[in-house]
Amino acid sequence: MKSIYKVEKINILILEGLAIFFVMLVHAGTPNYIYAFFSYGLGSLVFARGYQWKERNLKDIIASRILLLQTYYVAGFINTLIFLLIAPSNVMNYPKRVYLTNFLIGRMDKLDQVAVNAIPVWFFLMLFLAEILFNIVEKSRFLLFVSILGSFAFRIFEHEPLPFKIDAAIVSLPFFWIGREWKNRNLSVSFVDFMLAVVGLILISQVNGHISWNNQWFGKNGIISFLGEVLAIVVFVFLSDLVKKINIDRFFLRLSMNALFVISYHMLLGSLIYVGMSLFGLVISDVMAFLNKYWYIYFALDLILVYLAITYLPSKVKALMVGDFRRLIRKR
Repeated sequence: MKSIYKVEKINILILEGLAIFFVMLVHAGTPNYIYAFFSYGLGSLVFARGYQWKERNLKDIIASRILLLQTYYVAGFINTLIFLLIAPSNVMNYPKRVYLTNFLIGRMDKLDQVAVNAIPVWFFLMLFLAEILFNIVEKSRFLLFVSILGSFAFRIFEHEPLPFKIDAAIVSLPFFWIGREWKNRNLSVSFVDFMLAVVGLILISQVNGHISWNNQWFGKNGIISFLGEVLAIVVFVFLSDLVKKINIDRFFLRLSMNALFVISYHMLLGSLIYVGMSLFGLVISDVMAFLNKYWYIYFALDLILVYLAITYLPSKVKALMVGDFRRLIRKR
């Protein structure tokens, strides 16, 4: 019984599944107090990569993580193409080339000038660059220190987000280091740690507001936002152990094992709800107002659609949709 209240070894796959679950939640039009709280959780996905970090040369890093870049461009293009083909005229306020250009150069922060269903894929472009950067800087204490200082500079000083998510990649670097050190030092999380982290994160999210790596927005104070993200890691570490202990981990494991597909297409799958309602003559004039009011219904339906997709779509179709061409070749 005691082990339920103290986490010493992290199940990274469950933690990643939980983080993806909450990514879907914040994209469901949740009220601001919920959105703000969970917006601090993205660093947990980078923390997970740091926890699993292995010493490799740059060539091996690129070879092992090139799929992230492929997913960004393949899934991003599919989402953008669908958006350009079916988006209502009152939603598409710019020439089609603007949406394509912003996608190609990684400016997914221009929320009204990119395909809304493609926005989540920015994370893959950022993570690809971040792993390359961390592989370079982690070999030198000086470079690591300078890069971490740079990450805080981006947090503190407001700036226009850079193309190809370069600034977001730099912002992510401390979380690789935290994940690696957490594993090396075999840190643990107790129930008291979890409760204090929850209370602290509630206070920070309500005082500092929401944050967004994509938009390079860190609330009222970038240092406070960093503290909130560290507390979110503590929360996610504890919850990942808890869901395993109470045997509800299978769904989160499935999300984790299909992470590229789920992150890429959960907003597109969610849009099918709007399509279905339109077929029955129910037209929603203000989609965001509708989501804000009925977010819990939308979120539940989106989870069902995602689960059905990852369960019943043929593996080759899913591989093609995330640009995993090597898996297609291997199975021939």
